[in-house]
Amino acid sequence: MSIEANGARASAELETRFDLIQSTAGRIGLVGLAACVAGAVIAPAAFFPSYLAAFLLWTGVSFASIGLCLLHQLTGGSWAVPHRRSFEAAGSLIVLMALFFVPILLGLGYTYAWADKAVVDANHHVANKVHWLNPGSFTLRAVIYFAIATAAAYIVNAWSRQQDDAADKAPSRRLNAVAGPATVFMFLTASFASFDWGMSRDPDWYSTIYGALFIVGSILSTLALAAVFSIRNGKYEPIHSALTVGRLNDLGNLMLAFTMLWAYMSFSQFLITWLGNLPEEVVYYQRRVFGIYGAIALGLIAFGFFAPFLALLQRSHKRDANWILPIASWILVMRAVDLFWVIVPGFGKIPGPHGEEGDSFAWGSLLWYAAALAGVGGIWVAAFIRRLRTAPLVPLRDPRVVEALERDRAHAHAHQQHTGGAVL
Repeated sequence: MSIEANGARASAELETRFDLIQSTAGRIGLVGLAACVAGAVIAPAAFFPSYLAAFLLWTGVSFASIGLCLLHQLTGGSWAVPHRRSFEAAGSLIVLMALFFVPILLGLGYTYAWADKAVVDANHHVANKVHWLNPGSFTLRAVIYFAIATAAAYIVNAWSRQQDDAADKAPSRRLNAVAGPATVFMFLTASFASFDWGMSRDPDWYSTIYGALFIVGSILSTLALAAVFSIRNGKYEPIHSALTVGRLNDLGNLMLAFTMLWAYMSFSQFLITWLGNLPEEVVYYQRRVFGIYGAIALGLIAFGFFAPFLALLQRSHKRDANWILPIASWILVMRAVDLFWVIVPGFGKIPGPHGEEGDSFAWGSLLWYAAALAGVGGIWVAAFIRRLRTAPLVPLRDPRVVEALERDRAHAHAHQQHTGGAVL
């Protein structure tokens, strides 16, 4: 069956599978959220930073999905044909993430040291930022970030779906006209959001590359999640026809590129801080390179960079779903580990007996992090599937997709000879 045969709607088998995924994810999410409530009551100091890390993982996927839709609108290409509607659905969930931001506001005093007046009075580095880092302006900026991202997600979703029913290309032309400025706005929005939500966990430290690093990591998470979703459901139409060897290879190349970019930017931040050797800059790594956090850092180098990098270097691996699925799954795991390492060991509010910050590993945070990942992630996945089912899985009238499908048909015979068509 071709993509066009049933209007790119999910097949009956895929609908049944979506039912199963949606119900399972919803149940996992509810159990996880119940555990989160318990964590917020029993151990708020350990819970709220862990919740923030999980929130940033899933919010980053929504931010990055909007950006990838805009990027595809600007650049075109066949690589996004199986994933465009998934990106649109994931991007629309930024509204859901605004609801999940409420617990962060409620636990502000447990999450951010700058929300504690005693810390502000005792540390001049924190006190110097109090005009930017205070509950009122922090909340106002969060509202602005979500408003901009919601507007971008609405534009991407609404005009793409209008194109499904339109004979002319007017919706795509409108989307193409705003994609450039919207990309810039989304980059700035995601950068400043990461400064506020992530970097201010260390209010006595700053890094100008932090926002870009968050965006690159989020795009890598999104590409890995797209690979897992497409391959796991690749037996069913229309994903089966859309996910060809060439597009799987494109996805592997993108994951390789963003894995290298994430490692390059992470090392650049470390190298510049190391060479600067300034007390106000090294505190970030002092909190993250000793003890168990140091072991996690070494693990991120070995398994977060070298393992996927070496695996994705092989062209045959990128063209084989049996390789891409475990690689993408592993990248997702390491992205979760990376965010835990970045967020949880923040500024120590409670000094040790000699005035030093406590550097012990927060074992209890692991439990709450797992609960938050399951709670927020389960609801996110259930809402994602629900949104995805409201439209054809491939936007057949999008000019970029039309161009890609025409190219597919033109090369169908040669493609069949060399690759066997669809990969699954």
